[in-house]
Parts: sequence; C-alpha cells; structure tokens
Amino acid sequence: MNSSHSAIETPAATSMPVAESADLPAIIGAELSRPLSGLGGVLAEIKRTRTISRHQLKAMEAALAHASRIAHQSQQISRLAGGRLRQSHERLGLHEMLADILKSQAAKFKVAGLEVRQHIKPVEVIVDPGLLSSLIEVAVDWAVGQGQRIQVSLDIKNWPEHGVLILKSTQQIAGGGADAVRADPDTLDWHLLQHIAHVMGVTVERIVAADHSLVLVEFPRTVRQLEGLTAIEVDMGGDAQMSALSEGKPLAGHRVLLVTSDTRIKAEIKDICGLMGLVMDSTPTTAQAVRFCELDKPHMIIIDERLRDHHFEELRHDLKRSDVNFPVVEIASASNTFEMSNWMGDSISRISRDVLKAQLPSILVMELAKVTGGL
Repeated sequence: MNSSHSAIETPAATSMPVAESADLPAIIGAELSRPLSGLGGVLAEIKRTRTISRHQLKAMEAALAHASRIAHQSQQISRLAGGRLRQSHERLGLHEMLADILKSQAAKFKVAGLEVRQHIKPVEVIVDPGLLSSLIEVAVDWAVGQGQRIQVSLDIKNWPEHGVLILKSTQQIAGGGADAVRADPDTLDWHLLQHIAHVMGVTVERIVAADHSLVLVEFPRTVRQLEGLTAIEVDMGGDAQMSALSEGKPLAGHRVLLVTSDTRIKAEIKDICGLMGLVMDSTPTTAQAVRFCELDKPHMIIIDERLRDHHFEELRHDLKRSDVNFPVVEIASASNTFEMSNWMGDSISRISRDVLKAQLPSILVMELAKVTGGL
C-alpha cells in the first residue's frame, strides 16, 4: 500500500472465516429482539392510553423497517450460502460505485449526525455488478454501526496490485471513555459481508481495537496498469484503441494461435494481431491445433466456440500443466457476450463475434499479462 496508508498494514488484522450456519439463529434472534422490544413497548403504551401519537407511529414504522431489513439480510445469507448465484463478471469502476453509494446515503448520514471522510483513488475490478454494490452497501452499514466518524479509503497495494477498500470507524468521544458505548462487531451485517465476499472471491478482514473498528476488503481481480498501455488506452474503443496499440506495440512478438474455420473471423483477428504486433498462426480444426502445439507452443490460443471439443479440452489441460495461467479466449456466437477469465486458471475469457474489433485488443492485453508478468 502507498505510504499514506501504511498504517492499515497491521498484523492485528485477522481474516475472519465465513460464519457457520449454527451461529446465525442466535445472531438473528438477538437483532430481532431490539425492534420487537421497541414495538412491544409502543403497543403497551397505546393500550394504556387508548391513543396513538405521531411519535409512536414513527417508532412503530422504524421498528417494522428494522425487522424487515433483518429478514431480508437473512434471506440473502441463505441464498449466498446455497451457492445458487449466477455471476456476470464485468469490468467496473469500483471508485465510481463507491462514490455513488456514499453520495446516495449522504442525507441519511447527516440526519444520524455521522461524519464521513473520503480518500478515493481510481480502481477498476472485474466482478459481478450486483454483488459489488451489495458488498459496498453492507460494508458501509457495518462501519456506520461501529462509530460516528467514518473514514473511507480506496487505493491499490504496491504488491500484489490489488484494490483495497478500507472503512475505519471511531467514536465521537476520543479514546472511547465510559460514556462511549461500544457496538457489537458480530452483527448480521458482518456475517452478510463475509458471505458476499466469499462468493465474489474477495478477502475481508477486520480490526476491532479499543479506539476504532476497521474493515478491509481486498480485490484480487483488479485491473492493472500495464507497461506501455495506460488504463485510458485500454478503455478506448474501436479505431482509437487500435491506433494507440499500433503505435506502442507493447505485445510485439508474442504468438497467438487461432482455431477457426471461419474466414471472416480469421481475417478480422489477423488484422487486430497485425496492428498489435502479434504473430498469428491459425488452424481450421482442434486436431491440427494439437499437432501445432506439439511442435511450437504459442503464448495464447483463441478458439471459435463452435470448434471447442474434447480434443481442445485435453490440449488446454496439457498446456495448463506447464503454465496454470495459460491464456485462452473463446469467440462466442451469441451477441452481448463479454466475460473475463479469473487469475486462478480455472476459467477462460469469452467475447462475441460481433465486437471483436472493439473488445478483443483489451482482452489480449489482459490475458497475455498473466503469463508475461505485466509485459
């Protein structure tokens, strides 16, 4: 992490395991008891006086909203634990989503008397959009429950180059004296945060100290700035992107094997590789691709999904034995397909045939970075 945030790299931070299901009934029951107790008190007062005031009505509405939120969180945890989610991995501006969520809750923070400070740097990650939004919202909710002063920080560690989101909570009363009430860190928000992080493949840690509470979320699938190619250039589409790549040619000399019998795809990818300085070979069948790799292993394979068969899967398995990060890109027939592989070697990138010129250069850069150490 940059020197301005070196204080967060403390050995006191410990990774917390995902909550066991046996813990949750007690946690849910404890959290439900608070709104239900408040609701019971208001109802008893109404029975006694046989009248209801505006203040009592608001108290009842708040209690019901609190109970409904707990029920919704419980359902979310159950769904996440069941492992039935289908994720759509997209390249997202984490900094933009974080800023939007904080802005949307600014009025609520003001009413609650919270002081929120931000230090947010641009960070892009490849994750599911819905889960990322939920992750940020729950992390903020947990931090808000721990104190009245919230410091929000987003940066990229020096090594590994992972985006790190930090939320630090402190009490208004410095040092947390006798008048400062310490919140329970093991809330339903915390356990929901752990489950979301687990499903997304991100790590979540926390520190609960005498004078502050801190949650740290680290994103392994962070888009890196590659040598010779800025983040802005990666984001440029079409001709502008191709022009930038052809000028710098940071990938020049790397060899790509294309497996397709489609002449249009072959011609389009050959043009892209030429502008990027890549050397492209091609075979019309997977059997010929196997023989080609036996003689001269390429740096990457691009395959038409219509030709992907057991011969190719065996070839990919053999290539991964010598290099677990060996990159493969699949050309999909369906439109609106754009999936980035993870950095663990257990998935491949997929892209639609109709957006090759606009999107393939970025994918080639990202995939080759995994086997060249950033090119």
